[in-house]
Amino acid sequence: MIGLPFILGPLERELLHRLRELAAKHPVDMPPLRERLKTRRGKREHMKRMTAQTVFLPFGFAATLSIETNHPGGRTARHMSMSSPVEGRLPIPEAVWMVAVELGFTGSLEDDCFVWIEKLRQGDAVNVVQLLATPGTEKVQ
Repeated sequence: MIGLPFILGPLERELLHRLRELAAKHPVDMPPLRERLKTRRGKREHMKRMTAQTVFLPFGFAATLSIETNHPGGRTARHMSMSSPVEGRLPIPEAVWMVAVELGFTGSLEDDCFVWIEKLRQGDAVNVVQLLATPGTEKVQ
């Protein structure tokens, strides 16, 4: 498969760094979110919040970041979604990792993250989750 070129310039890097700061200031507490997502209103509110935590990138991609607290075992995680509104169009792993690194992910995509493809109402997304902390050490950098 031939991928599209992918470039992050200084503007995109700055936007991603701001997104990283925004997500760190507004973590998502997972147990209450799971409850809110059971209602239409809760889903709308969550989508509005995630839209506010999205950066639009060249070539039609978008990156959304959230910091999620209280996963099972009390863990904290970074969760990035990199999407395209075009069905079947996904960024190559190198482009996903390039964006992830700007958002604070460390290590490697293959060894240190959980990755899956999500079918959206419009297009597809690559989701990347990296566990960050054990209980009592939740400070996100």
